[in-house]
Amino acid sequence: MVSVDYDSINSADMAEQALAQAVDEHIENSKEVIDHIEKLEVKIRSWNMEDIKEFKAMITEMRALLQKHFQVQIENFMNMNRIPSTKVPDVLKKTYRIVGVDKRGYALYGPEMDKIAHINKITEHYKQKTSACQPQPTKK
Repeated sequence: MVSVDYDSINSADMAEQALAQAVDEHIENSKEVIDHIEKLEVKIRSWNMEDIKEFKAMITEMRALLQKHFQVQIENFMNMNRIPSTKVPDVLKKTYRIVGVDKRGYALYGPEMDKIAHINKITEHYKQKTSACQPQPTKK
């Protein structure tokens, strides 16, 4: 067993060595996270539109990784308009922040991208909301 004489070690050298080790570990961890994010992005961009719950899980994981490790919002990392989805009117997409719609018509939406509803329900809600804002004709 090697005996270390801590009295002869310069504290600045110890601090520099500890910092270098911490930086190396951080870089290695960052590389792993970046690799995982890149693979997840490929999965999201090639989503088969079969199951909105599977899609939600991928989006949730991506959001968490980007926020935790890089303090970045998913909208600033990837173009959300390039995600596969069935066609949705732009007004609905923007109003409800719809991220994607699966083949059965279920949409992932909301500011946190964490709500699921059928597109027909979203459309109906929009129609009710807009008709309520229209001036009602006065009866004579």
